[in-house]
Amino acid sequence: MPYRADRLVRHATLRQLQVFVAIAKEGSFSKAAERLHLTQPTVSMQVKKLSEAVGEPLFEQIGRKVYLTEVGRIMLDAAQSILDQLALAEGKINELRGVAGGTVRLSVVSTAQYFVPEVIYDFLEEYPDVNVVMEVGNRETLLVRIQKNVDDFYILGQPPEGLRVESHVLANNPLAVVAHCDHPLAQKKGRIKLEALAEAPFLMRERGSGIRKQVEHVFQQQGFEPNIKMVLGGNEAIRLGLRENLGVTVASLPTLIDEIESGEVVVLNVEGFPLMRHWYLAWPEGKALSLASRLLIDRLKQGGAGLDAHIDQLLSDHG
Repeated sequence: MPYRADRLVRHATLRQLQVFVAIAKEGSFSKAAERLHLTQPTVSMQVKKLSEAVGEPLFEQIGRKVYLTEVGRIMLDAAQSILDQLALAEGKINELRGVAGGTVRLSVVSTAQYFVPEVIYDFLEEYPDVNVVMEVGNRETLLVRIQKNVDDFYILGQPPEGLRVESHVLANNPLAVVAHCDHPLAQKKGRIKLEALAEAPFLMRERGSGIRKQVEHVFQQQGFEPNIKMVLGGNEAIRLGLRENLGVTVASLPTLIDEIESGEVVVLNVEGFPLMRHWYLAWPEGKALSLASRLLIDRLKQGGAGLDAHIDQLLSDHG
């Protein structure tokens, strides 16, 4: 029987495409079912019907992992494009109605998780029909998500290199050497040379962290070898390590505002610090941002301006 060019139009459904894309992105039928709030048999049946409409298998299972076939990869590009265009159309229709709804997905580096949720909370107070899904990870995790086009936009410590993205500075994120108020270095007056940290136990972020990459680069330039006592995964672990006076570290100041203002953590006056870094908003070039996404981005920019003023005052008072 000759293949008709309109076969998919007649037999494939949007729900099947949605399920197929979810499986491709999650790499798992069970995770896709969980994400879509469906049962696993329902997910399996939807993708089976789509495969029958295509006339070729879309996935192959090797062990416990699911991989796209060559036909599946072609279908993924088409299905994602169709779903993106529908989401864009829905956003434009809502815009004509003067309302914002739908779901906004964003991923942020872990340093931003102390600033972004408050902005999202205020945003949802004004736009209760919008759902916001936020994922937190280190830089390497976000780069993978950008390549897979998982989210609407991202907040990173520096623009991705080698990826075609649009990026904008969101807020300042200075990195400073900090310690517990009872640490011996916290009692020193005047400028502290970097070499003075050589014997102090140092708390280092995990590999894949943007902060670790920046700190290692600066230390290498200065020929400095820190006495790494502990490697801690994430800013929350660093905060706890500081509060227990386990060592000194280089940390993002916005993540320690409460501890610095209370006097529990001290910003050390170390030569070459603070390092001025930024958070960046980024999304793939050509990304069709919904009305809700654009409104949240505008609100984040406003919040970033307020955070900049707060950090400037913090450095003036405690730096």
